[in-house]
Amino acid sequence: MLAAVSMYHAFNDGSLVILPALFPLLYTQKFLITRYSDIGTMVLIGLAVSVIAQALIGHFSKPRHSRYYLAADALIVGISLLLLTLSRNYMMLVLFFIGIRLGTSIYHPVGFSWISHSFKGPSLDRAMGIQSAFGNIGVLLAFTSTGFLAEHYGWKTPLYVWGSINLAAVIAGFAISAGTTSEDEIAEQKESEKKPISWPHTFRGVAIFIPLILFGGLAWGIMLDYSPSLLNHRLGMPPSAMGMVLGLWMAAGTLSALFYGKIAERFNRRRTLMASYGVMAASSLTLAFGTSAPLVIAAFALSGLGLFITYPSIPSFMSEIIRDRERTAAFALSANISIIGNSVFSFISGHISDMFSIQAPFVLLSAMVILVIFYLRHLMRSGRISGV
Repeated sequence: MLAAVSMYHAFNDGSLVILPALFPLLYTQKFLITRYSDIGTMVLIGLAVSVIAQALIGHFSKPRHSRYYLAADALIVGISLLLLTLSRNYMMLVLFFIGIRLGTSIYHPVGFSWISHSFKGPSLDRAMGIQSAFGNIGVLLAFTSTGFLAEHYGWKTPLYVWGSINLAAVIAGFAISAGTTSEDEIAEQKESEKKPISWPHTFRGVAIFIPLILFGGLAWGIMLDYSPSLLNHRLGMPPSAMGMVLGLWMAAGTLSALFYGKIAERFNRRRTLMASYGVMAASSLTLAFGTSAPLVIAAFALSGLGLFITYPSIPSFMSEIIRDRERTAAFALSANISIIGNSVFSFISGHISDMFSIQAPFVLLSAMVILVIFYLRHLMRSGRISGV
């Protein structure tokens, strides 16, 4: 089960970065994208689509059908990536981008819920870290392959490759996940599904994590949508070199997520989470104000180490306080909060980049991570986060 979920996470998250990795090329050529604010507007539209889709998934999905939902994710994303190659104007680009957002709306509510149903205690941290690491591996492969393929074979080639990978994942996922849920577990889940989901109760369980989830979304959005342009337009890196730097970011994040379970077991979740935000504070300030290419590249690596520990950490906290039948709804709500942070701040970042410079989003990121550190310290001192 963990192998199937991890595979879907890799292809789901990898597919999300294909188009953003092409933004600098499309912008430079003034083809499909002519302004930074076009990027922000597209991401904001994706927000509306994802929020609605994930709310519906959280409310109506059944845990026993998880393998079918994740296969549908790969199918929709694969088709949408292939259709993107037919784009002739900005509106067509947005339309097919909506298809990608519809498909990728499935993974985080369903995948996280499936893992939280199946693992407990220290094994929960390890499983969350492993599936998170595979998501990072997917993004790493997408970043490193997209720049090379686009530079040498044209902007459509990465879309063809990753679209085909997702379609192949539909078959592979069914094969890997066959027999992962026993008849007794299915019967137990059917009985649990007879009780209605309480959205107010679910929200109360998630509420204290909202600022942390929002920051995770906005940090991902700024790094994903504007890092390529920062490297290309400010430091003059070609797409292939840019892809390698972003690949380094993801490689560092993959290592930190992969070893998150051991790190949390050694230092406890609270200390691990605080340390990760401290690393993020230092690296985001360097990205905002650093002028040396080696220094900025080192900051990317540190950013990956810090940011990607937060992604398995927060779901692990949540898993221990959310009732079983409400976990998919809780992770759907969490994913929506993250997307709100991603999309709203990405939209804002596009406009402040047009007004000031491509450095502006990273100044914003620096300020937000400092606020999150103060909030997390408040939670710890008040005893509202008690993770060990």
